[in-house]
Amino acid sequence: MDVVPFAMGTTARSWDEQHLDLQAAAGQIAEAPTGGFTAGVSGAASRFASAWQRHATELGDTAEARADGLRTSAADYVRTDQGVASDSFLILDVLREAR
Repeated sequence: MDVVPFAMGTTARSWDEQHLDLQAAAGQIAEAPTGGFTAGVSGAASRFASAWQRHATELGDTAEARADGLRTSAADYVRTDQGVASDSFLILDVLREAR
């Protein structure tokens, strides 16, 4: 399997940006005025805004979790590669003839 930790890191940053964008959108939705409508419409507008605010927040949380998962996976791959490299040097030491 070919894994490029740098690419995973840049992808994680993109997910972080999505998280921040969605968090900002959720805040803007929450601040959107729902008054100014007739009594029959203002309740529906408020429920609509509330539902979309929750949806944007949940999407942002998912994006953040995805970014965190990518960073964790990339770090695991790097640690694994470091361990393999270290073990390779130990094997080379054992394979040398002792006289």
